[in-house]
Amino acid sequence: MFKLSGGSRIIRALLAAIGLGALQWLGDTVVAVFDWPIPGSLVGLLILFGALLVAGDVPRALDDVSAPLLRHLMLFLIPSVAAVGFYAGLLAQHAAAFLLAAVFVTAFTLVATAWTLHRLVKRVSR
Repeated sequence: MFKLSGGSRIIRALLAAIGLGALQWLGDTVVAVFDWPIPGSLVGLLILFGALLVAGDVPRALDDVSAPLLRHLMLFLIPSVAAVGFYAGLLAQHAAAFLLAAVFVTAFTLVATAWTLHRLVKRVSR
């Protein structure tokens, strides 16, 4: 008989990629419906985070699809960095709010990363 492990792995990876796209679309839709002033991709990411917390693990197919994207994450930030040049005047007007938000987000990221690492180290040491 044919061995479908390679083919089924490709199909699972394709479904994981479609799932990531669907979460992006769902986040955009939620933001549009509720008129929230945050990016839809962030809402989609939070939905993914909640689903992964409930599942307790990252599915292999999702890991296969997301690993190359994460390796080249800086490429996704180039448009944002370039946009800063266009909005320098607006940033100067709201410098205090921008700095407060940047400090808060950085602190939140550090705490979330430390918490995640702590949980992963505990899980591996069992």
